[in-house]
Amino acid sequence: MRPRALTHVIGWLVLAVVMFAQSPGRVAADTKLDLVADPVGFLSRAASAWTDDFTLGQLQNQAYGYFFPQGLFFVLADPLPDWVAQRLWWTVVAGVGFSGFLVLTDRLRVGSPVFRVMAAALYALSPRTLSTLTAISSETWPVMLAPWVLAAFLTARLSWRCVAAALIPVALMGAVNATATLAACLPAGVALAWRLIACPGENSRRGVAGFAVAWLVGCAVVSSWWIGPLLVLGRYSPPFTDFIESSFVTTRWLNLAEILRGTTSWSPFADSERVAGVMLVTWPVFVLVTMAVAVVGLVGLARTAPAHRVPARGLWITMLAVGVAVLGAAHGPFGQVWLEFLDGLGAPLRNVHKFDPLVRLPLLVGLAGMGSALSFPRGRAQWLAPGRRHAAAGLVVVVACAAVAPAWSGRLLPRGTWEEVPDYWVAATDFLNERAAGTRTLITPEASFARQEWGWTRDEPAQPLLQVPWAVRDAIPLVDPEAIRGLDGVMAALHEDPAAGARALRSLGVGAVLVRHDLDEGVGGEPVDAGAIADAADTRVHAFGDGEIEVVLLDDAAGMAVTEQDPVAVAGGGESLALLDMLYGPGPRELVDSGAEVVTDTPMLVARNYGTLDSAVSAPLATPAEGADVRNRVLDYPSAGPLTRVDEHGGRVAASSSAADATSFGGADPARSITAAVDGDERTAWWPTPGPAEGEWIELRGDFPAQANLRVTATEDTTVVVSTGPLDSDAPRVEVPLAADEETEVVVPGPATDTVRVTLVGPAPVGVAELAVEDHPVERAVTVPDTSPEVRQFLFQRIVVDTGVIIRDFTVPREMAVEVGLGDGDDEVLIDGVAHPAGTELTLEPGEHRLRTDARWVTLTEPGFNPSPAFTDTGTQIQPADSQRLLLTARSANPGLEAELDGVALQPRRVDAGMQAFVIPAGLGGQVTFSFAGDPAYRAALLGGGIAAAALTLLCTVFLVVTRGRRHAAATLVERPGSGWGLLVAVVVALTVAVGWAGLAAVLVAAAIRRFTVIPAPLLTGAAGAIAGAWLARAPWPDAAYAGDELALAAVCALTVSCLVVDVDDPRAPSARTKRRAGSSTKT
Repeated sequence: MRPRALTHVIGWLVLAVVMFAQSPGRVAADTKLDLVADPVGFLSRAASAWTDDFTLGQLQNQAYGYFFPQGLFFVLADPLPDWVAQRLWWTVVAGVGFSGFLVLTDRLRVGSPVFRVMAAALYALSPRTLSTLTAISSETWPVMLAPWVLAAFLTARLSWRCVAAALIPVALMGAVNATATLAACLPAGVALAWRLIACPGENSRRGVAGFAVAWLVGCAVVSSWWIGPLLVLGRYSPPFTDFIESSFVTTRWLNLAEILRGTTSWSPFADSERVAGVMLVTWPVFVLVTMAVAVVGLVGLARTAPAHRVPARGLWITMLAVGVAVLGAAHGPFGQVWLEFLDGLGAPLRNVHKFDPLVRLPLLVGLAGMGSALSFPRGRAQWLAPGRRHAAAGLVVVVACAAVAPAWSGRLLPRGTWEEVPDYWVAATDFLNERAAGTRTLITPEASFARQEWGWTRDEPAQPLLQVPWAVRDAIPLVDPEAIRGLDGVMAALHEDPAAGARALRSLGVGAVLVRHDLDEGVGGEPVDAGAIADAADTRVHAFGDGEIEVVLLDDAAGMAVTEQDPVAVAGGGESLALLDMLYGPGPRELVDSGAEVVTDTPMLVARNYGTLDSAVSAPLATPAEGADVRNRVLDYPSAGPLTRVDEHGGRVAASSSAADATSFGGADPARSITAAVDGDERTAWWPTPGPAEGEWIELRGDFPAQANLRVTATEDTTVVVSTGPLDSDAPRVEVPLAADEETEVVVPGPATDTVRVTLVGPAPVGVAELAVEDHPVERAVTVPDTSPEVRQFLFQRIVVDTGVIIRDFTVPREMAVEVGLGDGDDEVLIDGVAHPAGTELTLEPGEHRLRTDARWVTLTEPGFNPSPAFTDTGTQIQPADSQRLLLTARSANPGLEAELDGVALQPRRVDAGMQAFVIPAGLGGQVTFSFAGDPAYRAALLGGGIAAAALTLLCTVFLVVTRGRRHAAATLVERPGSGWGLLVAVVVALTVAVGWAGLAAVLVAAAIRRFTVIPAPLLTGAAGAIAGAWLARAPWPDAAYAGDELALAAVCALTVSCLVVDVDDPRAPSARTKRRAGSSTKT
């Protein structure tokens, strides 16, 4: 075996030992639970774009991407224990990255063999790998293939061999995540662009351009098997990117320091699941060593002496500049524009951390290049008396070993690993597969991710086990947004009154409920009362394990239905329909924005924290700006109904924060909003967001006279400052003690003002129950829009958004006789100040009214009105009828869902909460069949694209084998004269984009230091990098004074990068400074 081949083998063996040493016998939630639990079943489902099995019938998000290579690998490894299959896959992933980077550096002939191996190991176990490999290896895999694509183009002469060699790794990338695949190809794209502009080598520029076009066309062919399905997904998918992490979150920690050291993934900053990633971002020692690795790489790139210069240095600096600009743009002067792009048209690119190879490849090539300046002792004498270069090389090895310590210390696995799925889950799903095949099963309670006491599977444990339709409210169901609202309403109804709430299940086609009691502490909602559901349905609870799972089988045939009646028009959000079901029973309805028979107080203008399901929704807002703490472009799931929002009268109310904010620590409490301070009810109060209360404030804005009387009521004994502006201004102020629950009058100091502010002084939390200026009332009231002149029922509630009390302004379009209905919490309702007990009838005059009650819900209904039209259950065989009917499918609405009855295509219609219905013409009957419009194109692309991709990949492989004697020897790639100025421009632009004026200033400082001192660029780079590492290690995340947010640190990091280009010389010759020092007697 050749020595280099032996190096690859040894590297793979070491990586295998590392992987198999990670908690043997334990399975991790890597990418998809189905890959280890049921890979064959998973891939068989992935052959269709749409599936009826998952929540309410939905598209499968990029499931096709698992076909190759990850899915195929786990199918082949299925006979092995799950944990062994995972370790083998991780070994392959890391090994491919190790060998790819080693091939790249060998082709460049950069540095020394030992440093090349060390750089390859650091690439295979880079911070990105350590953060993602065992949790979402589908993102790691393309990164590991990136060096293979790039290496193919680093020859003195480009040829068809280069194109073929670059296409094979692209074909192997798969498409579990299309953006990750694109990001892994981008370094090669940068290399081709660099060769075209600055270093064509032995090719003409036209020749380089031709090979680049050929490669791009080839990439399209080998990727066609997943590009087609991706287009189908884009055509029919709901806009789920609006409801996942925003660009603010994905770029929040992408400051220049984190970019350089490689901690670019946002997940370890936001969640504790990825153990190795959390260590890298929070432990000062890892901050130091990862920054040290980056600095060594920068020093390697900064060396310009011919003997130590990194081959193709211009390429690596260009690539680094592109990476810094792409990753760091959110923190520069164009940050807002960049964020808006990533939340809009650029949403698929939002997770820009996937472009990390643009930075990691150059830095580790630079580290490999240090092998030309540093060496290890040879012979006994040198080992006994090592020199400075030997010691420095040893120090680099120590730093490298420390940087990958999470791997060799056995901490690669994420939290929540498990040995096997408990038997009670298998038994419960077997029961459902046998007894509930004709209906849909609802898994409760809701949970963003499946994190059980016995293991964090992330995907539902039932997912690979169930062979029948099911549903769950998880982080983001891939269904119509209105259907998500409807699912939220069903869960709210089940928690409010399980017995009555179960009536809402019928509209979703749910005939079985699974209640799990094994979720980890703090995960998901409270378990639903299975006994109450069973008692109401006169059935029994089936328990599995020691009661960890309960199953209630309500109706094993619940599914589709038909109705001859027109759906009742409801002005509301999807969540309101479950409440109507709870109160009146299920029935077909249609959500409208006007002309409704039922008017509700939903959807409300609220802000939603999409990252959680626990107290995720704020109190009702007056304007979207009040929900600015939520950074998503869309504040809440869109709805067909008109928005109910807060109207302000007599002025405005604002606060520094509110416990009702969607992002408040511990979840939002809508009862503690700023509205509560001016609602005339001393039982409700505004509270600041949890945390130290000192400095928190609430203020009234309006036209207030001098010496106005302010009335304040606090919930606890406290001291406040009343002022006419911020306390850090010269606004007049007075300090006032307040007694708990007692109204205190204060004379507002100073002249007439437009602001009266009350600032909390003490650190203890306290609420402001009432705040009013005498004779100048300011109030906020939740106001239901006047949209429906033919309304027959009003429904107001605090079940979905619990504001503590129901206060609603609503408009009656005509004189109406109504009957009062009330839920738990109060036995009467005040309408315009007059009390009306439940069951009483009253006449409402036309105009605006105010309603107030402590009840959980209130209805005002015209006698005789029924908001639940009748329907009839049906199967797939439908009998003809004399009139037109609606087929209620109990499936989420999708423009691609089609139905035929006896061979006749049916007209689609949306009903209920984003559910699919079809119009059945009079006289038509027979067998109804469903299909998905996108499936033919989806399958054609999978099959046709797969054949084309396989054929071209095989052709490239055969071509490389046949022409293996024509390999082009690696050669030094020399840039054209004057290219140094281009590098300077590239770095200046990149640093300006990522850091702003401080980046430009850093370049000028570096240039001045080099111009007026004899400090060499590598030394300046190392010194600045060491300062940056120590600075960040002093206050890493999540320190309250997180150093990564400091502009000064960004400037120091920019200085380290600037040193790469401040000496603009002919790349083919030594610099003037090198020549001058060559004659010096100073020893180095």
